[in-house]
Order: sequence, then structure tokens, then C-alpha cells
Amino acid sequence: MTSRMRLANWLSWVLGTAVLAGVVVAALHFSEEREFARLAEQAKPGWLLVAFMLQAATYSAQAEVFRGAPERAGLSLPKGWLYQLSLAKLFVDQALPSAGISSTVVVAKALQERGVARQTAAACATVNMASYHAAYVVTLLVALAITSILRETNTYLVLVSMLFMAFALALTAGVLAMVGRRARTGTKLHRLPVIRGVVTFLEDADATLVRNPRVFGAATMWQIAIFVLDAATMWVCIRSLGTSAPADAVFASFMIASLVRTMGIVPGGLGTYEATSVLTLRIVGLSLPVALSATLIFRGFSFWIPMLPGLWASRRVMKPAA
Repeated sequence: MTSRMRLANWLSWVLGTAVLAGVVVAALHFSEEREFARLAEQAKPGWLLVAFMLQAATYSAQAEVFRGAPERAGLSLPKGWLYQLSLAKLFVDQALPSAGISSTVVVAKALQERGVARQTAAACATVNMASYHAAYVVTLLVALAITSILRETNTYLVLVSMLFMAFALALTAGVLAMVGRRARTGTKLHRLPVIRGVVTFLEDADATLVRNPRVFGAATMWQIAIFVLDAATMWVCIRSLGTSAPADAVFASFMIASLVRTMGIVPGGLGTYEATSVLTLRIVGLSLPVALSATLIFRGFSFWIPMLPGLWASRRVMKPAA
């Protein structure tokens, strides 16, 4: 990583932390102390164990996404190692915001160190990337339908969502079309270093595996399961505060906040996710203290707690297999 990239990465962390601090300070300013005291009195900590288990299940689902292509190619990988690879992917995505490119490279290299052929490893990472965006379109459509039913539709939100879904569909279709095909040297795709690296990566992937309906379909379903498990974790975090909320409204709130997180430039949407989550939870009827507390608890489980295990896993999965 060059010094310029390191500086940009640190600046994004500083910006995200500043935004997060601003969100917390603003929420505390507009809330009354007795409301937080009431939350502490009616809290149900037992629900936090459920939240932990739901988050642990997301990594199992991600491991299933990684298992599909190698298994189709005749190679069975240990479930424990695939679980570690899922943690490593999360850590790289959150520590190095790069639209998923960094984690895609890490996943492919880790699979090769495990003895997976380069073409199969590239296919696995490509299926993960394409199925993620396909699942995002499906779940975001469901979220927009829910907001429409609840009559909480916002024109700006719908426009941004439609633009993102168009991008996600174009990306998925482009990946499926380009995989395994050799682009002519000297074309526009080879002029930019980053684009050239992505194109070369797609060229190396096994097209048969990437376009296999069973492999891609199963991966997409597991990706949808991850979104559902994350939204369920948010709902459980709200329950841990002694408050209830409609599951469909919480799902819609989570997907909208995730959209803002995905489109942001800060690591893991730090600050921007929290602000959007608090705002959308307020819209569906939760008080400001509950919305802020639930969001911070959820981010603890999904963002901060996995960072250290993810760092450990990212180093472990890159070691060659015995």
C-alpha cells in the first residue's frame, strides 16, 4: 500500500469517527437523561446472546457462499477454515474501504494458499461478488415495497435506490458476461491499473463455475440470508432495550441504512450508517434514545467486536496449507 493510499485510509477513518461522534452528541442533546435511565431499567440483556448468535450465523452463511464453487470443482474445504475466511473478508472490507476489491483479492489468494486452483479460486471470489449484488437488489426491492406499504416512501430515497439497483444489476450482468473471456490488450479496460487488475481477475475465473445456475443461485440465497440475519440482529437489539418494533419496518430501516453504508467512502459506513439507522428507526416510530442505543449495540456486534478476530483470521487464512 502506497503512502498516499495509507493517508486516504486514515483520513476516511478520522472522518467516519468524527461523523459518528457528531451523531451521538446530537442524539444525546435532543434526548432527556431520564429516557436513557428508563431504558436501563427495562433492558433485557438476555436478548444480547441471541444477537451474538445471529451474527455468528452470518459468517456460517458467508462460508457457504465460499464453499459452493470449490465443492462443485471437486474440492471439499474445512468448514472451520471457511468460517475464518468469512471473518477475514469482513475485516478487510471494513478496514480497507475499496468497494470489495481488496477482500476479493484476499479471498482468491487465501483459497490458492489452501490448494485451490487459480481458476477455481477466482471463480469463487467472483461468485461471491456477483451474488452479493444480486441479493442486494432483491432485498432492497423488498425494503422499498415495505416502505411503500407503510407510506414512508421518499422520492429521493427511491431515486437513489433505483440508481444503485441499476448499478448492481449492470455489475452482475457485466461480471457474468466478462468472466473467462480474454479482452484485447490495449483496450480501454487495460489502461487503468485498477480496472486492468479486475479484468485480468475475471479472465482467469472458471466461467463454467461462475455461470453454473446451482452455484450462483445457492450463493445468492445465502447472501439474502445474511441480510435477513443482520436485520434480525437489529430487531433483537431493539428487544434487548425492552422495546418492540414491527419486524418488516426494522428490515426496511436496516436495508436503507445499509444502502447508505455501501455507497459511502468511510470504512464500513462509520458514522453515515449510524446516522441513517437512527433516522429511519425514528421514522418507523422508535424514540430517539432507543434508535441510537439499538444502532450502537448492533454496530458493536457487527462492526467492532469482529475486528480483532477478523485481523487474526486474515493472517491465518493466508498461511499455506500443510
